[in-house]
Amino acid sequence: MGASFPAYRTFALDELKEATNNFDESSFISEGPNGQIYKGVLSDGMAVTIRGLKMRKRHSPQNYMHHIELISKLRHSHLISALGHSFECNQDDSSVSTIFLVFEFVPNKTLRSCVSAGSASEKLSWTQRILAAIGVVKGIQFLHTGIVPGLYSNNLKITDVLLDNNLNVKISSYNIPLSAETRRTVSNGPYPGLKGNVQER
Repeated sequence: MGASFPAYRTFALDELKEATNNFDESSFISEGPNGQIYKGVLSDGMAVTIRGLKMRKRHSPQNYMHHIELISKLRHSHLISALGHSFECNQDDSSVSTIFLVFEFVPNKTLRSCVSAGSASEKLSWTQRILAAIGVVKGIQFLHTGIVPGLYSNNLKITDVLLDNNLNVKISSYNIPLSAETRRTVSNGPYPGLKGNVQER
């Protein structure tokens, strides 16, 4: 769908540690209710966002593998794309303690900041705003119809929409719950997906 990224893959945990200087504070972006978000640089020079998702007792292996399967399919030019994942395991029983989700890094601002913040020269023109709106619609259409089952959200915010260096729209929040009872519905609640993947500068 126009997203030219390497194939989704499993990362070695050491790769992510190297990309973030062992999750150093200098790589830290923000923290949510279920984990922390870091900026990293892979060995090939590609900048990425790495989100750690802490596992809870209610998160069965079936739940999180379903979660990973879904995000691996979300490749579209108007979505923040997942590039892969890695597991951190408990030493005592080898169960998964943290899933690290790796996403493309979008260095520009949110759509909101490009519409309402800054000087007039920094704001989007009306033509650029219309193109941004079309990009949002295309991204939502893909979430609804591009995968099975479709993902639906009724709470997309303007701050969930990023613009890359070419002012292309990237939707950053399409939360995919880990709970089995809500697998088919996207909810903009406190995490379980990509919420917080915004890099505002």
